[in-house]
Amino acid sequence: MLKRIALTRSKEDIQKDRPIFERAGFQVLELPLIEEEFLDFEPPKESFDFVVFQSPRAVKAFLSKFRLKGEKIVVVGEKTKKTVEEHGYKVWAMPENYYGEELLKIFRGFKGKVLVPRSAIGREEVMEGLKALGFEVHALDVYTIKPKLYQKEELISKLSTADAIVFASPSAVKGLLANLQKEEVIILLEPIKVVCIGKTTKAFFEKEIGLKCLTPDKPSIERVVELLRGLA
Repeated sequence: MLKRIALTRSKEDIQKDRPIFERAGFQVLELPLIEEEFLDFEPPKESFDFVVFQSPRAVKAFLSKFRLKGEKIVVVGEKTKKTVEEHGYKVWAMPENYYGEELLKIFRGFKGKVLVPRSAIGREEVMEGLKALGFEVHALDVYTIKPKLYQKEELISKLSTADAIVFASPSAVKGLLANLQKEEVIILLEPIKVVCIGKTTKAFFEKEIGLKCLTPDKPSIERVVELLRGLA
């Protein structure tokens, strides 16, 4: 029976997700594998037609230094949308599914300049896709993600007590590999259920680790909990 679920996002995000798992009857094992920090960046002086936010962290980091002036705001998911609204702005568009290719469909038929506040280790697919559609795209690194390092014995001890582990980003997978050798990771994860929040994380996990992981039908923490409840 699944009971203890290891969550691997940043400590702040784990605290937000904890009640969702606990309401479903799970015991949360805090295992943050990444740390996030805002960067010292220079806000853009030029104007843009669109701003694309791909995470709540990007919203918080960017809007801590810059006020938008009527740009159309596009976000990738509900949590990012909520964070934008908490800062007093309205979201112009959000794809039904939280994937880069779905986001690009929103821009078909439009043109102009797009600003993408993002992580310093952000993926390039969305920006390359926008350029292919004819947009002028400017990336702005506003925060970074780095692995959280542990004493090996502590990490092994925590993982050894988990019934399942949830990865919400490729960065969390990288964080685990920054702490342990691949062979050690395989030994620890083979006996437990591994859930990857979406297909990007799933592809990265399966390529780098060589094990299979489960994925919910939509990339959200709520759907992850539903999947785990179906296994419990």
